[in-house]
Amino acid sequence: MTFKLTTKNRLIHVSAWTICILYFAVSYFLLWWDLSPKAVAPYEPIVGALSVTICCYLIYSTLQFYLPRKNQYVKIILICLVLTVVSIGLSIFFLNQFFDDFSLSRFYQVLPYRFIINFLLLLCVTIINVFWNIQEEYEENKKRKEESERILRDAELYNLRQQLQPHFLFNSLNSIIALIGIKPDEARNMTFQLSDFLRGTMRKDDKQLIPLTDEIAHLRLYLDIEKVRFGHRLTTKFHLQEEANYAKVPSMIIQPLLENAIKFGLYNVIGEVEITIDIRIENYMLYIKITNPFDSDQFEGRKGTGFGLSSIQRRLFLLYSRTDLLETSIQDHIFTSTLKIPQYD
Repeated sequence: MTFKLTTKNRLIHVSAWTICILYFAVSYFLLWWDLSPKAVAPYEPIVGALSVTICCYLIYSTLQFYLPRKNQYVKIILICLVLTVVSIGLSIFFLNQFFDDFSLSRFYQVLPYRFIINFLLLLCVTIINVFWNIQEEYEENKKRKEESERILRDAELYNLRQQLQPHFLFNSLNSIIALIGIKPDEARNMTFQLSDFLRGTMRKDDKQLIPLTDEIAHLRLYLDIEKVRFGHRLTTKFHLQEEANYAKVPSMIIQPLLENAIKFGLYNVIGEVEITIDIRIENYMLYIKITNPFDSDQFEGRKGTGFGLSSIQRRLFLLYSRTDLLETSIQDHIFTSTLKIPQYD
């Protein structure tokens, strides 16, 4: 804000003294043209130019934040008329006090033209100043609106992330309770893993985008917890392209997809289940594909609210303003979720 005000003040000074120089040059040329070949005294052009410059400074200082309302533009004309009279009065005062009678008499001869020129010039300066204020007000309102929208978007993103935690937390606690009696060592390990997982989650709360390597490390903690729950039945395979290690992703964007894959891949299933996570990058787009076995009959019996997928779509829209970044498909009893994350330089 300080830089902006300094820049505006500099422009005010430059414009005011530019008007002064041009006013003097034009007045002196017209005086020379009218009196040639007689000698021309520069007193009257100098006084006129300085008087107009003083009035320009009055406009900039008194109307610095002025924004006229509807049907109040007559006030602008009245202000210009008053300042025109002030500029003429200052010129007469200085010519009468400090300079010769010839300059004053010459000034009276062209007084009507001088009045019109001063009025039009000050009117232009006033209009420019008002439009300048309107533009500044527009920019300020735009910034406030963008800041307000950003705060609301961040709040909604935070709320979406927080809604994903209880479901996983309750399942993990239930598993720990079930393991305490029959496998206390595994229950203790799962408690430590859950603690590490939640600690990492809290560290990510203030970050929208994180390195993919951090997200994968977080996912491995999550999978370790789930493997304690399901034992040898759950197998996961990561296929990570080396170039993708430098990518950035929204924090905890992949976990709901994995949770969805585990839910519909292992529930009500006795045998082993393999979930595959394939991550690659092409043309500044990160592709994350998760596949898991899928039984449509089982799905009809366990159909949920779909909050996980809908929350991911909402987060992606809030971050990237796109609705085509999450795709799902079913083929040969294999459910595939494909997540696309744009990578900008």
